[in-house]
Amino acid sequence: MSPSKNLRIGVAMAAAAGLALAGCGSSDDAGDSATGDGDIELTFHSWLPTQAQWPELIAAFEEENPGITITFTREEDYAAFKTNLDNEILAGETPDLFGIQVGSSFDDYADYAQSVDDYASDWIDSVNATALEQTTTSDGTLAAVPVLLAGMEYYLYNKTLMNELGLTLPATYDELVAVSQAAREAGYSPFAMGAADTWHAADFFVWMSNQFGDGGDVYKAAKGEIPWDSDSLVEAATAWQKLFTDGVFQDAATTVTTYPQARDDFFLARKAIAFPTGSWHVGMALDGPDQEQPGTAAEADEIGMALFPTIGANDAGATSGVDFAIAISSDSSSQKQAAAAKFVEFMAVGTGQQLWVNTLQGFPVADGVSIEIADNEPQLGKDSVALVTDTLAASAYARKLASDNASLENDLGIVLQNIAAGADPASELATLN
Repeated sequence: MSPSKNLRIGVAMAAAAGLALAGCGSSDDAGDSATGDGDIELTFHSWLPTQAQWPELIAAFEEENPGITITFTREEDYAAFKTNLDNEILAGETPDLFGIQVGSSFDDYADYAQSVDDYASDWIDSVNATALEQTTTSDGTLAAVPVLLAGMEYYLYNKTLMNELGLTLPATYDELVAVSQAAREAGYSPFAMGAADTWHAADFFVWMSNQFGDGGDVYKAAKGEIPWDSDSLVEAATAWQKLFTDGVFQDAATTVTTYPQARDDFFLARKAIAFPTGSWHVGMALDGPDQEQPGTAAEADEIGMALFPTIGANDAGATSGVDFAIAISSDSSSQKQAAAAKFVEFMAVGTGQQLWVNTLQGFPVADGVSIEIADNEPQLGKDSVALVTDTLAASAYARKLASDNASLENDLGIVLQNIAAGADPASELATLN
């Protein structure tokens, strides 16, 4: 039985039990929607915003919406968030608002979300149409509202450290290998990759796979239209393996998580020259309030962001897509749903959208919104933001895979970890067929 079927059956049983208990209680649900003073209290569970970003966002929301308060629960690790959200759903305690990411598991979580058409018809047209397609289920239900866009595969680099070592940014695969080897010879790790995270391995492979064949085969394989061990995907998987055997990624990269290990223990500890990551980390190239460098060994260093060098025969550019969307629980009372809709609007097309994209956590989904950067920011930071903005705008391929298999991203990540460890690329990919 698949995890998604287990989840649905468990929720059905919990719901049945809840109905039985409800029959013994009051029919008035106002008590779970408001305090004695009439204020609406909402629960919000997600992996974003960060703890540094949340105070400004909630202060602005509550100023615009007096009488609505939100209790925010956050996990930094996305996998931990999904596990805890599953447990809340199974217990019949789905939060009033919850973060949701597009991809192979989207439809399963969308089952517990209120249809966006029920609450956003008067403003949803202001949201990027392509982003809305990604938060629409396979049966055509718009189940969540996109809030941020992001893409892969970029990398942060320590310009100060690279200058000290006499290294320049690589433009080709041969240069990538040469720079990595030079960093190793100088006693540093090269590109600190968090390959212990199946999501990051899968994201990297989706980005890279479009550089082989005619591009786009990975999406066809995800839908079952072609075998996973098709020639172009085997070529891409072989190239993935070479990133490890050629020493581009640090030793034992499949045992290192992206957060906090690759970021904190390697890059910010000044032990690695670069850190492969998504566009959401470009803010580290600026001196803004949401910085991650203070207190680290790289605190005084100049940081930049670049698109990872092309590995295959074709430059396919960055992948892009919805990095974060918000769903409203279909189980919440009508009063809570109405209050939650105000928060979703605030984050997607209102003040919250501008405030959040200004932190560089992601890029805007709302029409007419653009990132605001202070004039006194370092030029390298401005150039990095411009590069990410331009490459995301030119993106032709999606970051996440759509599939009937809710566990595909995790399954693909495990296959890629096995290939990185030396397994045969074709044989491993064939296990996904």
